[in-house]
Amino acid sequence: MSAPTFKSMIKDGTAKRADALKFRIEDIHEEPGFNLRDEHAVDADGVSFEENIERLANHIRAGGILPPLEVRPRPEGGVYVVDGYQRRRAWLRAKDDVCDAAGELWLSVVPFLGNDAERTARIITSQHNRKLTMLELGRGYARLAAFGWSPEEIATRVGKTRQHVDQVLILARANSDVQKLVREGVVAPTAAIETVRHHGEDAGGMLAAAVAKAKAAGKHRATTGTIRGKSLPRKIVTALDDVTAQIDKALPDDVRTALQAGEVEHVTLPGELVKQLIEIRERIPSRQERAA
Repeated sequence: MSAPTFKSMIKDGTAKRADALKFRIEDIHEEPGFNLRDEHAVDADGVSFEENIERLANHIRAGGILPPLEVRPRPEGGVYVVDGYQRRRAWLRAKDDVCDAAGELWLSVVPFLGNDAERTARIITSQHNRKLTMLELGRGYARLAAFGWSPEEIATRVGKTRQHVDQVLILARANSDVQKLVREGVVAPTAAIETVRHHGEDAGGMLAAAVAKAKAAGKHRATTGTIRGKSLPRKIVTALDDVTAQIDKALPDDVRTALQAGEVEHVTLPGELVKQLIEIRERIPSRQERAA
């Protein structure tokens, strides 16, 4: 049995024809300041904004298919792109190779229905083409926050956790020197977020020093590991945990209560526990050794 044709499926009611909207490429515009993408950034794979557009343009020239652009009416005429900025630019770049006999290029579009905040959320949740970087996401989350959305509302709308939204907003609100290092790809976003959270205004200088240390070690960017240094060996951590548990057990309840209240300056401990603490301290690498 042969497969049915589209024509036969329309005839028997299995499918319906729909009026598809198309616009000339010249009538599809970018809204100034709306796009979240940073044209000077590179993604996690090291691909730049321009390189990705050229990749899409080559895909178009080879006969590849791209999803329709999502658009909204433009007061001056034509439409604004809501989702599909890079696709629009790729079509423009490939126009001379794929236009019709009249030299025109008509693109299929899908109307977007929603307000200004929902348009921003649409860009964030779009799965077409290159994913947004952490800085680009941060720009979007900050815009939604300016619209009055709470972190919980943002997380629900974009399908992420509240913790994720909080972390990205930290990066979005970081000083320009921190964002510059992340944009250049020499500092991992997670490292920048952690450093800003703990050191605030001093984060930029600390991250710049971490970048220098990473480069000296032959690494292309600073990570949380570069900043923190090497973790303590598990054996030392276990030994320290054991002896502190013994100290806690050795303290009488009234002494522990007084310590928590800040009413005691000195306590007496068994000599063996103090000896164990000294031995553990001698086994801990120095900060210089851990940073090496």
